[in-house]
Amino acid sequence: MKKDWEFQASDKPIRLLISDLDGTLYPRKESANPHQREDNFKAVKRWVEQGNKFAVATARGLHHYPVIAEALGFDINFIGGNGAAVRLETGETIIKQLPCSVYIDLCRKVIDQDLNISVTTGLNNQWIWSRTDRYPRGVPAYDSIWDSVIQADLKTMDPTAGVERIQIFVPPAQRDEFRAFIQKQNYPGIVTTSDQDMIDIGPLNSSKGISILELCERFKLDQDHLIVVGDSENDIPMFEITQHSYCIDLAEARVAARAAHTVSSVAEVISLLLNE
Repeated sequence: MKKDWEFQASDKPIRLLISDLDGTLYPRKESANPHQREDNFKAVKRWVEQGNKFAVATARGLHHYPVIAEALGFDINFIGGNGAAVRLETGETIIKQLPCSVYIDLCRKVIDQDLNISVTTGLNNQWIWSRTDRYPRGVPAYDSIWDSVIQADLKTMDPTAGVERIQIFVPPAQRDEFRAFIQKQNYPGIVTTSDQDMIDIGPLNSSKGISILELCERFKLDQDHLIVVGDSENDIPMFEITQHSYCIDLAEARVAARAAHTVSSVAEVISLLLNE
């Protein structure tokens, strides 16, 4: 697999485009173009073929890196877990964690109150859930996940262990109310939303914006040549670090308002940047 990430001296400034995945590079089902995902990937390949750089910033974990790298056909820098887990094109990984005690405590609150909510995390290469009979059980979009889910045994979990991200699945109408509840717990983490039915808790020193800035510093990349595109609240930290920020027009209005521009797709962003 060829490498995309070769920062070498050149008269031509390096332009780096960083895209969110779900709802952005992977378009929402509401997209008017049934071939939008395919068009996005074709556009990314054109972008790289013209000497530019591409990276991903997502709430998904590092387990998804091989999937996106294979689909693109080249290695990329992958910012996962909303900035908590980074996989560099060189193969090096950078991991930030929050204590498992946060997961245990939140699970107990959800279970004790018998809420229709699932609290999940990745631990010891397993996808651990507070319960397996709560939301999103019964939602067709999630039918394929249940074979990989394991119910947490809270009594045997080590509260001092580290986890990269806690993900909470909650019915959309309850998302903002439950997010406010989580924030009142004063957990040592950053609380954000990544979809209409998802809340994330990550380490205090992690966000997409923080990890992108660390990446720019590592490779001496000028922020003036940084372009980002996303569609959710967890993308706002990367909107804030560059004037070249784009939000997908299907996003919540409060999210779109934080970006400099709105567009219909990643493919549109690239067409604008390449003057196609």
